[in-house]
Amino acid sequence: MIQSRNPYDESQLRAAVRRLDGVISRITDMFAFAGMSALIGAIAVVVIDIVWRRIGGQSFIGAVDLTQFCVMAAASWAIPHAFSTEAHVTVDLFGKKQFRAFFKIIDALIPLTGAALMAFLFYLSWERAMEQLAYGDVSQNLAIPMILFWVFLLSGLALSGLVCFVKFLKFIVTGEAI
Repeated sequence: MIQSRNPYDESQLRAAVRRLDGVISRITDMFAFAGMSALIGAIAVVVIDIVWRRIGGQSFIGAVDLTQFCVMAAASWAIPHAFSTEAHVTVDLFGKKQFRAFFKIIDALIPLTGAALMAFLFYLSWERAMEQLAYGDVSQNLAIPMILFWVFLLSGLALSGLVCFVKFLKFIVTGEAI
């Protein structure tokens, strides 16, 4: 028995993938906003530390811990946004117009490879984070649990992998290049 293709089903699938891409985009926007807010917090901590050194003659205790904490959030949460907005760096060596078929394959493999890489990095980072949790490691001055630093990295890697996978689905279903 041969099933006929219903174009209505295909358009529903395209619409669903586009909606999923939009939802992921909004989530990455929120993460990027939180990350950049953390970066502003890191800058504020450094400025306060400098002022405190000038006025009080002492360093602001915990400035390094807080700065590292904020920078970890900013870096980890900005990467998914870069994948989502396709703000990564690309180099056109051959010219996409001359080799369209070749670059169509490359365009499909880029997000799939990105998703695989993010999944692998998540796997490796998860093991290290669980070690940190088991040992109960804390930061040097403020005793911030080190697992919190890893939460930023793990959530950023997971979201990055999800973004890449959705971009791959979008390419496969709609044919829209990255």
